[in-house]
Amino acid sequence: MAIDNPVWRRLGSLALVLTISVLCLASQAQAQSPEERTAARSLIAKHGGAVVFVLGTTKIRINQGGKEAAPSDQRIQALVTILDGSGLGVMSLTALDPSDVLTAQLSRGRGAGGAVSVTTEPAELRYRLPDGKEVPVRVVLRDKDLDLAFLRPVEKPATPLTAIDAAAVRPQQVDAVIVLQRLPELASWQPTALLYSVQAVIDKPRLFYLLTGGAVGAAVFDTKGGFLGVIVRLKNEADAANVPPIVLPANDIREIAKQAN
Repeated sequence: MAIDNPVWRRLGSLALVLTISVLCLASQAQAQSPEERTAARSLIAKHGGAVVFVLGTTKIRINQGGKEAAPSDQRIQALVTILDGSGLGVMSLTALDPSDVLTAQLSRGRGAGGAVSVTTEPAELRYRLPDGKEVPVRVVLRDKDLDLAFLRPVEKPATPLTAIDAAAVRPQQVDAVIVLQRLPELASWQPTALLYSVQAVIDKPRLFYLLTGGAVGAAVFDTKGGFLGVIVRLKNEADAANVPPIVLPANDIREIAKQAN
């Protein structure tokens, strides 16, 4: 059954949630000292291979007031941070499965009879490694509350993948940080590192950090190479359509990763 065109037009723009946020989280990087630029280059050399893209497709299904439209396929292209040599990686669950956010956004301003629900079904997931090789992966753990998805190669890699092995650190407000991410195909898939700062350290209801910029799925470090965590999206009970980026601490991510099989 047909669904009104305005919903589909809005979905066309909202589906950008499925793609990498490198260019759309457009905060200005802060001024950099020579020492900070040296630290950023060092991080690229040491850990750049540990931040990769996950590619794939997702089938989006929309139900509006009991009427379901034909499914639509959208591309997935999002950042993943590799946590160990086996290829266990962590990413924003919203980048893989934006169904809750799309449902909330498309439902705004509609009465009960026009309520919209969205479901997604990711498929053909694979890492694009720095050497161009594509490795099929599967989702091994999801945490909706923390916006985490953990992925693992379908087959054990012949050689260990580059992973983040740096010690975890906790920053203070206004500290300079380095966000390690990767550029999309138009920039030849190159790793890059940008200097930002910590806007706030939030302790309750749980610890997380707010930065002045950075792409969802990217790994975050201090200027000495300590690992702060990974950028994901904050679950917002007050406004499910508004999910701002935050940094979830490295120790929390590593603890949850122990449950991934």
